[in-house]
This record gives sequence, C-alpha cells and structure tokens, in this order.
Amino acid sequence: GKYPGHPVIACGDYNTTPDDAGYDLVTKPRPVKLNEWQLDNLLPRTADVDDEGDAEDGGDSSPALAYSEMAAAGTAAETAETRDKRQKLALEEQRAEEQVQRDTMRVGRLVAAMEAECTPFASSYGTYADLDPSYATPQWKGEPIYTNYAKWKGTLDYIFYSAGRGISVRHVLSLPPAGQMKPGLPNETFSSDHVSLLSRFDVDAPES
Repeated sequence: GKYPGHPVIACGDYNTTPDDAGYDLVTKPRPVKLNEWQLDNLLPRTADVDDEGDAEDGGDSSPALAYSEMAAAGTAAETAETRDKRQKLALEEQRAEEQVQRDTMRVGRLVAAMEAECTPFASSYGTYADLDPSYATPQWKGEPIYTNYAKWKGTLDYIFYSAGRGISVRHVLSLPPAGQMKPGLPNETFSSDHVSLLSRFDVDAPES
C-alpha cells in the first residue's frame, strides 16, 4: 500500500510443495478456484490429545470401546464405564466438528484476503525443469523436483516475484545434481538440508 505498483520479491521456505493449495493460492490468477480437497489441504493439522493422558504417560490405559460395540450393547444394559466412554466419544466428536468449522471459516477468510490484497506471483524457478530436465517431474509444474534433500525430498523453497511490474528474471543459479547430495543433506559440501536458490532480475527504471 505504501508503494503501489512497485515490484515485490518474496523469498523463503514456504513449507508447501508446488502441487499444494498454498502454492496455487500464491500463483494462480484471481479469483482463485480451489476445490474441496485443496481447501482441506489448507486446514491446520491438530493432534488428538486425551485429557486424561495416554497409557505411556500413566493415564487411563483401558482400551477404548468401539462405537459399534457400544451401539450393539444397547444403552439400557450398558455399564457405567461404557456409558462414560460413549459420552466422552460424543463430546470429542462434537469438539472436533466445532474445530473443523472454525478452521474452515479461518481458511475462507485467508483465501478472501489473499485474493483481495495480493496479486498473483510468479516463481523465478517455475520453469527450471525446462533448463535442467533431470529436475523435471509433471507433478511439480516446472519447479525443481527438490530444494530439500534430507529424509524427505521435495520442493519447499521459492523466490516469488510480482511479474508484470517491470521486473523479469535474467538468470537463476543451477542446482546441484542428486549425486552430490546423496545420501542426504547436510554433508561435507552443503551445510544445510536445503539447497541454495539465487535469481538475478532485470528491473525497469521507474517513470519520472
């Protein structure tokens, strides 16, 4: 807002792969069309935590009763323990559903804000597979097949820029072949589990 029309460069480990909804949200033309799976992909992942603790922590180690077993037993003949488990399960399901609804609303606000306030970005490495076919994979849409080479291998790092605002990519740094990174990073040559990205841009002089 302070510098309207000026180009923007945004670099970082975005923790999202090129086939994720997060990547599409940054790069796709507006309005962004996300399907149900992509919207679900944007929801935060929360772990289920037992209020009483689990068996390893010295909490209630009695086996959970399957919902089908509780239903088959019938509520009239159920024991106090079975009734407590059934009520607890119902409460947990209600809490989970309420959390999903809150998260879905939050994701909807995020998508709306991104569409309203952020023009689409291009990735300076978005056509890298054309330059180095050894890094090509159809799933990655032209991005390198990996920028992170550890136990998990894939692309998480990007140099995004606001294309069409007097800025264009002149050069990008070549990425090392997989043979130099095996069995995984960091190693004697590379000090991080991520490889370095570098882009050189041409920027038009602003109009006087």
